[in-house]
Amino acid sequence: MILREKFRDGFAYAAPILLGLLVTTAGVVPWVAMASLNARHYPEIPWAAAATLLYLVVFLAWLNGAGPPAPWRAARRYRLRLWRSGSNGWSKDGISVTLLLMGAIGLLALLWIMIGAPERPPDLGAYPTTSYRFSILIMGALVSGVVEEAAFRGYMQRGLERFGAGTAIVVSALVFALIHGVHGIGTLLLLGPGIFIVGILYGLLARHTGSILPGMLVHFLGDLAFTYFATLGGDWRLLIVS
Repeated sequence: MILREKFRDGFAYAAPILLGLLVTTAGVVPWVAMASLNARHYPEIPWAAAATLLYLVVFLAWLNGAGPPAPWRAARRYRLRLWRSGSNGWSKDGISVTLLLMGAIGLLALLWIMIGAPERPPDLGAYPTTSYRFSILIMGALVSGVVEEAAFRGYMQRGLERFGAGTAIVVSALVFALIHGVHGIGTLLLLGPGIFIVGILYGLLARHTGSILPGMLVHFLGDLAFTYFATLGGDWRLLIVS
């Protein structure tokens, strides 16, 4: 009986984490696969970005309760936490806290840009056309902002809130930081602590506002700014293929 209860408790913790990682995979992999194909097939037309944008709309709608299976619609909408108009985050007093959290995230993004700037311009030879480079810049940031907020501050954090809001925010932020290890151990060691802190802020923002939309917005803008100012060194000419 004790072993069964421990297994049940462990599954209750693990299930939201696994579900959030599944949402991340389902949201990111199609873009990565199509972008790779787009580089080899008709790179002068950013068809991968257009197809991914359509996919994101459908995917987000499904996560928010649209489509089958019908018995899970309410649960999907609850877990995503796309919008809750009754939240105190949109009250007169709550807006100041909302803006404060968004500003703190912006300051961290600025810090990452300052420490993440490369010593020399990156080699963009694998990005063959101007339109393709712009599509990678914009859609890469959009996919990260939308999918990661839906996965970590939506499905994962929401599922863990049964164990307490603080626990849910910290665990989701920790997994959010660790998942960036896919970019390399060096990146994780350099940016991991900051990613964990910003994950906490994203979690507080979602909890305070009752919505992942503000987090999606600042996440998208932050990733876009980091790619342009840090990775590309703020040189727009690198996006132009002569």
